[in-house]
This record gives sequence, structure tokens and C-alpha cells, in this order.
Amino acid sequence: MTGVPEEHRELAPKSLGFAVIVVSSSRYAAYKRGLEVGDESGRRAVELIKSRRHRVVHYSIVPDDKMAILRTVLEALSKSEVDAVVTIGGTGLSATDVTIESLRPLFDKEIEGFGEVFRYLSYGQVGPACYLSRATAGVVGGKVVYCIPGSPDAVELALKELILPEAPHAVYIARRDLEAGERG
Repeated sequence: MTGVPEEHRELAPKSLGFAVIVVSSSRYAAYKRGLEVGDESGRRAVELIKSRRHRVVHYSIVPDDKMAILRTVLEALSKSEVDAVVTIGGTGLSATDVTIESLRPLFDKEIEGFGEVFRYLSYGQVGPACYLSRATAGVVGGKVVYCIPGSPDAVELALKELILPEAPHAVYIARRDLEAGERG
């Protein structure tokens, strides 16, 4: 007998459209000045997403500013081809780290387990410093928003171990009842 998660995975979309939003004031300033932006984390995220046969349908760099983050994520969520959003950066304890404060109020549901498991896995890489990350995820209107730290290692860990293996299942669950309501 098949378990429920396996049935859900079978029904889940096989390819998702992702928005990748890098939150970094320094990278944003370089971009605005027309300089080459050394965005290793964003580039790595795009590569990993595409390597799993998903699409990156939106990519942007924004400053550590609540309104800029909120505006950019809402713009990405408004696109019908976007199924999931990955924000990179702004999840730490610095006064300028405002990604979580900007996006948590949007969540219809917060996926607390994402941050918990991310920190657990991070412990093996960075030790006790793992608890300084406020990585989280949530559902907004049937789409999943992931907020992950900006280091390339954190991006790789989050995408390879958590986001890409489970995002289709998460999107399926987030949309299932919404779509049933549209038909009913």
C-alpha cells in the first residue's frame, strides 16, 4: 500500500517555475551602477534549480529594504508561471537583515519545519552558529516562499537537501484545496 506522501508526489507537478530574489544592498548598488555583480549565491541557485528540470522565470536583486523586498516578492507571486519563490539573504540577526520581517506577514501558513530542519542540517557545516539563521518558508496564495541565508554553502544546502526534493509536493499540497474550491 502506498503512503499518502508518495501519492501526493505522484500527483505533484513535475516541473515548477521559480523566482529567485537575491537580497543584498551591496550587490544591488553595484547592479544599479552598471558594474558586474558577483552573485555566486544567486548564480548557484539558478544552476541547481535548472539541473532538476525546473524553470527560473524571474530573477532579481533587491536591497535590504522592507518595501523593495515586499514589492519584488509580490510582483513575482503575481506571475502565473511562478510556483515557488526563493529569497536569498537577509535572514540573519543584523539590523539590516529584514527579509523575514518583510515576508512573514504575507504567509497564509508558515512552514516552521523548513527552518528547523535547515538549522539542523547547517549544524554539521557551521556548528552552533546555525541558530543565528532565521531561515523559514511559507505559503502565499498556493505558492511556496522560501527565505534562505545568502552564503553559497547555505544556498546549496537548502536547495539540494530541502527545497528541490520537496517543492513539487509542497506546491501540490498548497494548491490542492484552492483548486478544489475553484471547481466546487
